[in-house]
Amino acid sequence: MKGLIEKEIEINFSTIQTWLNTEKAKGTPLFYTSVDLRESDYKFASIDTNIFPAGFNNLSPSKHSLIKASIENFLSNHYPNTNHILLFSEDHTRNPFYLENVLQLSQRIESCGIKCSIGTFFNDHPGICNSTGHLKLSTSSNNEIIVYCLDYIINHMSEFNFDLCLLNNDLSDGNYGNLTKLNIPIIPHPNLGWHKRKKSNHINTLNDLTKKMIMDCKLNIDPWLLSSCMVQISSIDINNENDRQRLADAAQELLSKIQKKYKENNIPDTPYLVLKSDNGTYGMGVISINSPKDILTLNRKNRNKLHKGKSSIKIQNLIIQEGVPSSKKVNNQTSEEVIYHLNGETIGGFYRVHEKKSNKDILNSKGMTFKAFEDEINDHFNQTEILNSMSKTSYVLGQLANLSAQHEFNTL
Repeated sequence: MKGLIEKEIEINFSTIQTWLNTEKAKGTPLFYTSVDLRESDYKFASIDTNIFPAGFNNLSPSKHSLIKASIENFLSNHYPNTNHILLFSEDHTRNPFYLENVLQLSQRIESCGIKCSIGTFFNDHPGICNSTGHLKLSTSSNNEIIVYCLDYIINHMSEFNFDLCLLNNDLSDGNYGNLTKLNIPIIPHPNLGWHKRKKSNHINTLNDLTKKMIMDCKLNIDPWLLSSCMVQISSIDINNENDRQRLADAAQELLSKIQKKYKENNIPDTPYLVLKSDNGTYGMGVISINSPKDILTLNRKNRNKLHKGKSSIKIQNLIIQEGVPSSKKVNNQTSEEVIYHLNGETIGGFYRVHEKKSNKDILNSKGMTFKAFEDEINDHFNQTEILNSMSKTSYVLGQLANLSAQHEFNTL
């Protein structure tokens, strides 16, 4: 079955890419996105899309020239007079790998001849804002970066003279009012932060776009084979027994729908489900379940996962998403693809790998490792450079998810 899907995309790839380019041209591209893909023995699906990607340190160094070109194209088309960018990061002062991501991104910006300074809220270090105004932090490669406090920047605006703010902070708590005091454009738009953005809206938009592509390009593919089923449950407290029952009932209804698709396609596997925060990031607020009954008997550890997310923000809305078991292996370990985009173009990606997880588990968790895609160039893609190790199916799914995120931005 998987082979038939890949063959259909291969045969119609030129038509599909023309369609994608036409759809992208209808709106404004996002500066960047990353997309998590799952590939099973019988279907493919994009399962999550991040509008503030934090893994530039996991991309192959050979992609630096492509990243540079994409940044230059985006800025020349939308912010042509940019000389100094504020790269606004998360408050992860103790995560050297995240800081390496910030360093790599800032270096790519500066390779375009644009000055880049790094800033953050420093909510955990309020004293810094009233003293030096910055911290010197070490990345995973033992390089040093200087990170400024936003309050300090606001009080010393003339020292910085920023033209643009690039967010690498998902603004989960929605407290970004001080950022607007900079009086400069902020990209991606703050309303794309998790305080407002919903996974359910993204997945619904993505599923609609997938159906539209299949119809417009006259593909002989069941849309279900390139997507995941999902239902959203609002105003829920996972510690409330009645709410867990409501969630279990919805899960049963969704599971019955998926079981019907398994039967239609003669799939012998047993389907499973994934519970996620509708406003979530960093793999937090996510668990897998095999049966709706599992919801009713959730232990304290899993209830806590679904009770509070990043920054201890209470989770009030959940989605139940069809699980897609991963058939991808790296060194015989379970893996999944993560595809990166800049200015709407695919710039590369990496495998997220976990030696202790099964093909049905959440891989975005402690103990994960990363392997960059191979560096070979495939001239069959009508893009400046693309990876030979990325299948055309993965490329198309990544582009569809990126297009869905673009739709979210254009409907703000």
